[in-house]
Amino acid sequence: MSDLALIYRDQMVRAVLGGGPAILAKEANTTALEKMSQRLADAEEALELLRGKGYGTRGQTLVEVIKALPLAPPSAAQLHDIWSTS
Repeated sequence: MSDLALIYRDQMVRAVLGGGPAILAKEANTTALEKMSQRLADAEEALELLRGKGYGTRGQTLVEVIKALPLAPPSAAQLHDIWSTS
């Protein structure tokens, strides 16, 4: 699990269980909590990468930025599938 995911994990545990140290809390499903934390960290990193490449603005969600991305041109394989007769 990444460092950012650990931060999100601790924040989620504190949000649910209260203000005590998250490290002392015992969660019911550690695997699910770790997966959610990592997905949140990955989404945050993806948003930062897209903004670094000039896509999106502050305040836009990841979904809003992705919806605004230009469509990629079709690949050669996709074009072949479109024009194939079989």
